[in-house]
Amino acid sequence: MWDGSAMEPRARVLGPASTHFNDYVGTVAADDAPAIMDRPSLYELAQIDRDRYTILAVDLTVDGPASATVYAFDRAEHGTSLHAEIIELGRSRGEVPVVPFDVPAPNVEDFIRQAFRRISVRFVTQTLRDQVLVVPEPSATEDIEA
Repeated sequence: MWDGSAMEPRARVLGPASTHFNDYVGTVAADDAPAIMDRPSLYELAQIDRDRYTILAVDLTVDGPASATVYAFDRAEHGTSLHAEIIELGRSRGEVPVVPFDVPAPNVEDFIRQAFRRISVRFVTQTLRDQVLVVPEPSATEDIEA
């Protein structure tokens, strides 16, 4: 809303992943790919200057073609370099400002494969998202009969 004073840009909070209807919701976990000589790092894959930025988040989206956005903290702008300082900044301000970097479209699948060693995604139907789902262990007699 314009009030005659300097207009401040609006910020978007990075909350949980969401889709149009959120029929399934869930969790995700990923392991960094190991650093291997002659293989690009996460910073190189995303084309981000690692001397200036610290990567804090990654969005992976499949809506037709896959896309990826990397969110990084600008250490030069904030005069902060250690993770502990970034955490403290977030605690004191109530937020951590990040800069989005879109990964070039033709490289998204390569980015995913090279940036992460493993990715695990679990979706649960939204209506049961707060329920504990249990997979029973097979009984001893089921093992014998099989």
